[in-house]
Amino acid sequence: MRRPTLRSAALTATALLWLIQPAAAATAERTSFPRLELAEADASGQRAIDLLGSRLDEVAAWYRRSPQAFREMLLRDPLMRLDRHGRLYAVDELEAPLIAPAEEASLAATATPTTLDKTFKLHSLKGAKRMLYLDFNGATLTGTAWNSNGNTLTAQPFDMDGNPGTFSDAELERIQYIWQRVAEDYAPFGIDVTTQEPAADKLTRASTDDQIYGSTVVITNNSGVYNCSCGGVAYVGVFDNVGDFYKPALVFWNMLGPSGEKYVAEAISHEAGHNLGLSHDGNATSGYDTGHGSGATGWAPIMGAGYYQPVTQWSIGEYSSANNQEDDLAVIAANGGTLRKDDHGNTTAKATPLTVTANGVTLTVSGQGVIEQRGDKDVFSFTAGAGPVSITVSPDSRAPNLDVLAKLIDVNGTLLLKSNPVDALGATLSFTLPAAGTYYLLIDGIGFGDPLTNGYSDYASIGQYKISGTAPAP
Repeated sequence: MRRPTLRSAALTATALLWLIQPAAAATAERTSFPRLELAEADASGQRAIDLLGSRLDEVAAWYRRSPQAFREMLLRDPLMRLDRHGRLYAVDELEAPLIAPAEEASLAATATPTTLDKTFKLHSLKGAKRMLYLDFNGATLTGTAWNSNGNTLTAQPFDMDGNPGTFSDAELERIQYIWQRVAEDYAPFGIDVTTQEPAADKLTRASTDDQIYGSTVVITNNSGVYNCSCGGVAYVGVFDNVGDFYKPALVFWNMLGPSGEKYVAEAISHEAGHNLGLSHDGNATSGYDTGHGSGATGWAPIMGAGYYQPVTQWSIGEYSSANNQEDDLAVIAANGGTLRKDDHGNTTAKATPLTVTANGVTLTVSGQGVIEQRGDKDVFSFTAGAGPVSITVSPDSRAPNLDVLAKLIDVNGTLLLKSNPVDALGATLSFTLPAAGTYYLLIDGIGFGDPLTNGYSDYASIGQYKISGTAPAP
């Protein structure tokens, strides 16, 4: 199986430079995009720079980048292109469609998030002000940047069995697993990843004062929709735009497996990432970095090619020969993907009590949460008697972004035990409590190995987790 690479990638030593605007400017509401009418569309590289001419500085500023950084991005990445109005979009070309007959058989056998009749009612953060709608049902596109000359595009529904008119149980199951993977990637943000079509006023931003909005990713066949050998296409930095002209992003299931669970999910997170302002993570020889490492901790950047490694995370360009050091988490936040509110206290004084169920002399303890950012730590408390305790902290069961460090602490703040297995992302604490009393469980995201060669830092070791275990009754 051939891995995707950028065609004719222009990579130079200066491509390592990535500058974004100062923080104050990056978070401010943008003014209107400059009015442009370029001599041609679909321009990239030096030709795109030449077409922008003296207007490049204005366009770069709208994308919250310095002029130098914007030029470097265009030069190093030929798949970042300008339309006739100077808007930036990504065409994620593949050398060939991704075909992996054994891919799905290798996935962990876990239950679907909910019953199949609720497949199109899934929400990761119901009630959030921002939404990412995953449209598997097909769509009719009119009046968008993807339409030309007033044409209408008919996007076919997601399909695995050659019958696009109905969804089989296998297709519904696949959709739930894809949603679960994308929900994990966006769990640190205040974004509801949903398969339920939102009302227009919940998705379309009416004005800059409107704080309830989002974007759509249509998962479809590219036939008759977009002529390319690509996994998807998306405009850059339009998540918080007023109106929907530069939406939706498009992901093409027929190029990805076809309809492969991991392939489609990675493409959705990647194209949505473009909507949220991100460009590609490449290296000195390729426009898409395919990652490094192996086993359960094999890693790749979401904005590279995350198809081949189990751990895919947002990146700050810490791997060897990275050509893009943009801070993914900061860029997403600046483009409308605000961080999720912290759900648990960071200290023993602000600890959340674990849910406890008594069963004779044994307590069953449980809990859940999200590590939202690098500095976040979640602390839980429980009261138990003397004797053996065993607590497991499990990250997302399908596609975890979080590598767990768990610590057991006594009421005096003394560390009794910590766990971070080198060959797994979850952690288990097994210990004999010396006396009855209150104890604390601290959960943190941690890195693995060397980010340059075989691992990752704790930069984006963030995401969902669940707690389960037993302890002696007091």
